[in-house]
Amino acid sequence: MLETDLTLHDAMQVIVGEKLSSVTFVMDYWQLAFDGHVFSVMTWLAVDADGRTTRSGEDGFRDRLCEQITKIVSAAGFIDKVLTITFGDGSTIRAFARDEDYRQPCPEALLFRSYKFKTLYVV
Repeated sequence: MLETDLTLHDAMQVIVGEKLSSVTFVMDYWQLAFDGHVFSVMTWLAVDADGRTTRSGEDGFRDRLCEQITKIVSAAGFIDKVLTITFGDGSTIRAFARDEDYRQPCPEALLFRSYKFKTLYVV
């Protein structure tokens, strides 16, 4: 399969087995880096860990997101316009690309780029 034939779901499988190496807080979006593979998220994020869900904008969100750094990805999926990254301990990061999740004036919800592909995936 040529890389240009890969869907976002298929391409993002390169992060399985990688660790979340950094989280960057940009003015109005986030970047999640996995050793050379980067998601830019312009919509909402949620962290599910220890039986709790914390969404972006809620108290403690930044701490909860940063607690995921160094964790190893056990599964990754983009199903029903929701990006889900699952870590070995069962915690997850979810990013939402449903119609109601887009913020104005940004026409994108997610970007994914990897050093392994020439393609920039835009949702």
